[in-house]
Amino acid sequence: MTTRSLREQTLPRFALRREEAAASLSVSASTFDKWVGDGRMPKGRKVDGLMLWDTEQVREHWLALRDGVMTHNPLDEMVL
Repeated sequence: MTTRSLREQTLPRFALRREEAAASLSVSASTFDKWVGDGRMPKGRKVDGLMLWDTEQVREHWLALRDGVMTHNPLDEMVL
């Protein structure tokens, strides 16, 4: 990750790159990928070839994970 200036660090963040989203949760990028894959974290959005995660969605998913509430059940997408 690159070093950011104090000004850049204090600006409000609306979207995070994969590594930043993982760091905001104090987990590795591979753990974050696993959580995205199983629905515990939101899927990112591709914008001009760049994957970004909405900071509010990451926070909402974290609160649900913290509180033991699963916001998305990947089994819901399976055909019975």
